[in-house]
Amino acid sequence: MKFIFGSVTSFELFKYNSIKFVGSMTQKFPFDHFLKLDNLNDVQPALQKTEMPVSPVIIEQTLKSISTSQPKLAPEFSSEELKTITEAVLEHIKSLINPNKFHAYFSNTLTVSAISPDAVEFVVTTSFIKKMVETHYQDTIKQALVEILGKEYQLVIQVLGSNASMSSNEGNILNSIKPEKKTDAPKVNSFFIQDLTHTKDDLYKAVDSQVIEHMSSPAPSQIDTQKTFENFIIGPSNNIAHALAMAVAKDPGKTYPALYVYGNSGLGKTHLVHAIANCIQNNKPSSRISITSANKFMNEMIQAMQGQKFTEFRQKYVEKTDVLIIDDIHELKNRTGTQDQFFHIFNELMERGKQLVFTSDKPPKEIDGIEDRIRTRLSSALPVEVQQPDLETRIAILKKKAIEKDIYLSDDVVNLIAKCVKSNIRELEGCLIKLGAVTSILKVDIDLEVAKEHLNLNEELENQKHITIETITKTVCNYFKIPLGDLRGKSKTKEVALPRQVSMYLINKLIKPTLKDNGQYFGGRDHSTVLHAINTIRDRIKLDSQLAQQVLDIEKQL
Repeated sequence: MKFIFGSVTSFELFKYNSIKFVGSMTQKFPFDHFLKLDNLNDVQPALQKTEMPVSPVIIEQTLKSISTSQPKLAPEFSSEELKTITEAVLEHIKSLINPNKFHAYFSNTLTVSAISPDAVEFVVTTSFIKKMVETHYQDTIKQALVEILGKEYQLVIQVLGSNASMSSNEGNILNSIKPEKKTDAPKVNSFFIQDLTHTKDDLYKAVDSQVIEHMSSPAPSQIDTQKTFENFIIGPSNNIAHALAMAVAKDPGKTYPALYVYGNSGLGKTHLVHAIANCIQNNKPSSRISITSANKFMNEMIQAMQGQKFTEFRQKYVEKTDVLIIDDIHELKNRTGTQDQFFHIFNELMERGKQLVFTSDKPPKEIDGIEDRIRTRLSSALPVEVQQPDLETRIAILKKKAIEKDIYLSDDVVNLIAKCVKSNIRELEGCLIKLGAVTSILKVDIDLEVAKEHLNLNEELENQKHITIETITKTVCNYFKIPLGDLRGKSKTKEVALPRQVSMYLINKLIKPTLKDNGQYFGGRDHSTVLHAINTIRDRIKLDSQLAQQVLDIEKQL
């Protein structure tokens, strides 16, 4: 004869009152004679040895009957199981909300810490995030749990380090991150979040942290699928670069075997090269694309040499690469060993008919600290400059980015930002990030006055002065209190030389004339003198905070 027994789950204690027999047997089996039902530890091993599961209907009825009579059990999930569930929940939430909000409130801040039959406990890093999640994202989390675990759960939210009734078991994931010190403070009902007060400075710091993280984020070492030709805003400042990049992507290694894109930081060079990679990958999936930066290229080479894997390193960049993209190639300066390897890789790829793409903040002839043979190779690539975007392009970029980031801005706010932020696209995007954070954290709508306050923008936009070589040099002379004639003359005294170098640097940064035109204004000085002045000031302001402040003060006056 056979019995139908149900397996006991880790959440519920089953107590069977009757057993049905398979076949023709109808008499009651003397179950109590063999097993003691009052002790689950005795029942469970016996049940696990049975051949067939109990009917789902019986299980459902049994669970329903005990759910109101039995106390909640301590969670019994291992830390590895909780980690896997956390990753699945976060991945699902990521697909449901704005990326910036996911990064602020969920990524590396929220963890599944325990699970009971009817509730899931989460731990978050700060009380502020706890309040935001409770206020705005409970339905989102519940939806994710239904998709992953198959049923609806109540939510318990704890702050890291607080007492949590559900996560008392030793194998819980929280035990690896919670402080060991325990207090006798009474537990708080974790289904309700306490009212928390935050100072205005705390909220402003939360806003600024998102902007800082955006502005300092490094360029990706893998192909960024979000950077495509379709979402690249074209204007007079970048239309030629865009057209050449498109030509390279359509016929890599043929039309323009080597492309050299240069311009100031934050103007869209990296976007263009990732768009090239995405286009090639979509149209020619078999193409092998290597995308890196000069710094990462050097570090990879050093690691290969230390690990005696130099052969694999060369194979990767020569035999296993059809398209080589190196960002910020100017960072090869003064790195003799890396330049030597780059020289041989460049030659071999060109001989094999492969595609090379480089970006830099300056043309090859202006890069100091590289060998002539490297300068010659880079100069053989087709050069194209990306310049600062004009007003119309900046407006188009802001509107496009605002849609992508789900941030509503009125036309007057967009025009305000576009007119005031002229330096680069990254700063435009930084303004959007900040306004988005202001909306979500400070709970205010973005209007003209709010934008002016939080972005520190000038109210008198229409009366801004047109910047020329003359206005720059006059402003520098007024700041350092020297005559304009001395600045443009032959004097080489320290009191005049530094202001002259600052003038040349600012002229190059804000107007970008040719080196020859820049030097012509200062008594016909040659391009090497101007280049030396620009590089000197650029290097000094990285180390000399006083000079950096002086240059910044002059820029603000322009």
